[in-house]
Amino acid sequence: MDTRTLTNRRTRRTTLTLEADVADYIEGKLARNQKLKEKNVINDLIRKGIKTDESSGTKAFAVKPFKTKLAKDVSIERLEEMIREI
Repeated sequence: MDTRTLTNRRTRRTTLTLEADVADYIEGKLARNQKLKEKNVINDLIRKGIKTDESSGTKAFAVKPFKTKLAKDVSIERLEEMIREI
């Protein structure tokens, strides 16, 4: 996201409820660098998430079917019996 495009936009105030792990992460970042502001840390994290989401481009996982045979010592009846045992 190009922050130059945000120059003339107004900011938006909101209230967030953070999960404990996220709050701990933010508190840790603030503790390591006293000059950081909480809102800047949160905005940076959101921007990184948006950027990652937009650039992920991952393909959906596809299962390729194939023909197979049962092992010599396994019959369909034995397979059904094993499934019932589970």
